[in-house]
Amino acid sequence: MPRSFYIIDGHAHIYRSYFAPFRDLTSPTGEPTKATYVFTQMLLNLIDQRKPDYLAMVIDSGDETVFRREIFPEYKANRTRPPDDFAPQEERILKVVEDAGVPIFAKPGFEADDLLATMAEKLKNDGFEVFMVSKDKDLRQLLGPNVKMYDVQGDEVIDPASLEAKLGYTPEEAVEIQTLIGDTTDNIPGIPGVGEKTAVKLVKKYGSADAVLQHLDDLTPKLKQNFIEHADKLKMSRQLVTLRRDVDFPFNPEACRYTGLNDAGLRKHLQELNFWALLKRLGPPPAEAKPRKAAPVVAAAGDGFSDSLFGDGTLFGSGGGGGDAEPAGITNSGPVLETSAGLPYRIVTTTEQLTELTDGLRKAGRFAFDTETDALGAMASNLVGLSFSWEAETGWYVPVAGQSTAPLLGREEVLAALKPILEDESIKKVGHNIKYDLLVMRMAGVTLRGIEVDTMMAAFLLDAGRNQYGIDSLAREMLAFQKIPTSDLIGKGVKQLSMAAIDVERVGRYAAEDADIALRLANLLSPRLAAIPELQKLIDDVETPLIDVLAEMEHNGIAVDPAVLKEQSVVLGDRADALHARIMTEAGVEFNPDSPKQLAEVLFTKLKLKVVKRTKSGPSTDVQVLEKLADMHPVPKLILEYRSLIKLKNTYLDNLGDYINPKTGRIHGSFNQTGAATGRLSMSDPNLQNIPIRTDEGRRIRLAFVAGDREKNVLLSADYSQIELRILAHLSQEPALIKAFEADEDVHRAVAAEVFGVPLDQVSRDQRGQAKTINFGIIYGVSAFGLAQRIEGLSVSAAKQLIASYNARFPRIQHFLMQCVKHAQDHGYVSTLIGRRRPITEIDSGVIHMRNAAERMAINSVVQGSAADLIKIAMVDVYRRLRADNRPSKMLLQVHDELVFETPRDAVEVEAKMVQEVMTAAGEKMGLKVPLKVEAAWAANWGEAK
Repeated sequence: MPRSFYIIDGHAHIYRSYFAPFRDLTSPTGEPTKATYVFTQMLLNLIDQRKPDYLAMVIDSGDETVFRREIFPEYKANRTRPPDDFAPQEERILKVVEDAGVPIFAKPGFEADDLLATMAEKLKNDGFEVFMVSKDKDLRQLLGPNVKMYDVQGDEVIDPASLEAKLGYTPEEAVEIQTLIGDTTDNIPGIPGVGEKTAVKLVKKYGSADAVLQHLDDLTPKLKQNFIEHADKLKMSRQLVTLRRDVDFPFNPEACRYTGLNDAGLRKHLQELNFWALLKRLGPPPAEAKPRKAAPVVAAAGDGFSDSLFGDGTLFGSGGGGGDAEPAGITNSGPVLETSAGLPYRIVTTTEQLTELTDGLRKAGRFAFDTETDALGAMASNLVGLSFSWEAETGWYVPVAGQSTAPLLGREEVLAALKPILEDESIKKVGHNIKYDLLVMRMAGVTLRGIEVDTMMAAFLLDAGRNQYGIDSLAREMLAFQKIPTSDLIGKGVKQLSMAAIDVERVGRYAAEDADIALRLANLLSPRLAAIPELQKLIDDVETPLIDVLAEMEHNGIAVDPAVLKEQSVVLGDRADALHARIMTEAGVEFNPDSPKQLAEVLFTKLKLKVVKRTKSGPSTDVQVLEKLADMHPVPKLILEYRSLIKLKNTYLDNLGDYINPKTGRIHGSFNQTGAATGRLSMSDPNLQNIPIRTDEGRRIRLAFVAGDREKNVLLSADYSQIELRILAHLSQEPALIKAFEADEDVHRAVAAEVFGVPLDQVSRDQRGQAKTINFGIIYGVSAFGLAQRIEGLSVSAAKQLIASYNARFPRIQHFLMQCVKHAQDHGYVSTLIGRRRPITEIDSGVIHMRNAAERMAINSVVQGSAADLIKIAMVDVYRRLRADNRPSKMLLQVHDELVFETPRDAVEVEAKMVQEVMTAAGEKMGLKVPLKVEAAWAANWGEAK
């Protein structure tokens, strides 16, 4: 019996999974996971259905360097960028496969099909029966006695006989048929008018594509003319569609022997992503699972760069992270996890017990603290209880509400006893996401002081590459502890209960466990932070003080005028209706523009526009497709504008009112310090940072954000000007860029003058625009292809020349960018100006587009991360100044490089000057040698202030 060797066509299945007719899924952290789920299900189905003897996966290394581009530069040039949520799923899928122990093969310069062809060629005569796990028509040429295709979804094997029975041709004829047809997906030219049926008929009759040229008179006049006009492309097309069977790469079949998936590696991902159905398919975890090494990605790495700008160092932390929505009974593989069953947690229900607790807290001088409430938002919830721990494996819970047969202590008595301790700065507190508890206590009349460390923030600083920082996942991964799932207490969805409706004994164990685990995490993480002085200083001087600032901002909230929201919603609704009518007129038919299927029918059937990209369900009508079609007919451009208006109307104007707190008349959003790996703050409930800045519609939405008392107050906006470019100038020490900022010149005009070699006063509007695009693109590691997409009418070759001119004129910038990449290659992370670290995990990936993305991430993380540090320092300093001087302004929002305050009209000029001074001085604290500029403006509402 030949041994079965299954080779998965990786990217083909990733794309197939992404476009599968399956509902959208997201993880508890918001990571898109539909494609990941479908792909992982396919992998498990393959193993269950076929029970392979050997298993491997091949992937493309990137379109940019594939040898076919040397034959035909336009090969695959028509492909649009995948949707934004594709790349994170692709990256996750590759990690799932790697950690599950399936070897992955890639080779720069070649495509997955070439590797698959080479492997099949080697294996077919060595006692293997090869199954290519794919439906790709390009692989039909490889079929033979020991080489077959396998479709997991249909559980169907395709061999030479079934190919001929189904499609009418043999594997030997496949290349000739494909040569005639070409491939619109890969931009391979064929003979116009020749589809598969015609190609099969011609090859069967004449033997090859070239042989058809000897019988042109046998063809119809139109087909004859097409052959005559395009015959010169047949040789090239044949080269493009023929798979290479001689790729030189390290391939040892025995390294692919299948002995089972790496249970620990796979289970980790399934738990993180809440794939409970797939977890059940794995069965219960082994009681003692020995970790297996993850399978390697067999590929060549990228070239190195020059010496590093940064000092030596090592990154603590292994990445990953667990979900916080675990159902009971699901644990990770490996040793059985510890639980709190049997631990001596105590519930305080008498005055004597409360006195014992307060004495213990004072004597300890340091404790973990947590609160339980009856709702999710701190500003909309009531205190249910407080928990404490100052020694590992112990915990105390003080209920002030809940279901209990015994009487509970009164809220006033509890707070009176604990307030002096909670407000004592000398008694240190630790907690997990302690900002929430700080806000809860503030609403209860207690000012929490003496925060030593937030364990969520500590874990983030030590490893900003984790997927989750919830206390449940950190407990599992760092302490081998399985916490009680929140859903075990209060349930889920519409049947979810309030903590106040749960038995106090049950809440008590859950709450005391929270404090116990927070203390243990603090004891574990604090020494690790101390071992890296830059991170210790960062958390002490910036991140921990920022907790007070953010809590203050969330408490302040921002006033919103519902009437303006309603008015602007009507305005946008009318504009959307007008656009709808124009779309119908231009299309010449009534249809639903919100229906992708109906839109595709209009664009590609009625209007006969070119199909740019296909999905499994038909021609795509996504944003990239519509942008490509916008110059060909009015409808695509109108659809883009219509979608934009509808999204703004639905996301903001029609929904923001739901976030207005009825007690305060304000929106109290939540700021998250661990929301972005660069260190940038994120915002939720609602996210006001995503309101468009540069569009009229975005400005209209901002009109609804107003000062609380518009007779007396205004909103003051203070915004760093071109901060990331100024940081880039400092980091690179590029003289021309520094000079432009020191002279307070228009930096984009100054750069254009340098790049295009013209006097400053002769720079054209287009030249300035291109310089601006490349200035900001450089920060994100923009490629020539990316720059060409951003600048209308610019070809890829022209973009290459523009980047080359930029690099030649500003060599120190290019040197700095290479240093960022080199540091990431050497150390696995990059650092900001004040030492914040971000792991760069794919910097040596054999998949070119993943490695390129990692290089761009390395560059961007240094610059954007330093900008994030700067505004955080500014926020802390402005907040301290406001408090120290008892000033009248209130900080309300942080959006990118902007701070928004509510300020009395009669003091706004003085307040604006103070804010500008403090924000500018923050650059000096960071050691910036480039002058900063802070633009301040004020008005009755946010829109006019901007």
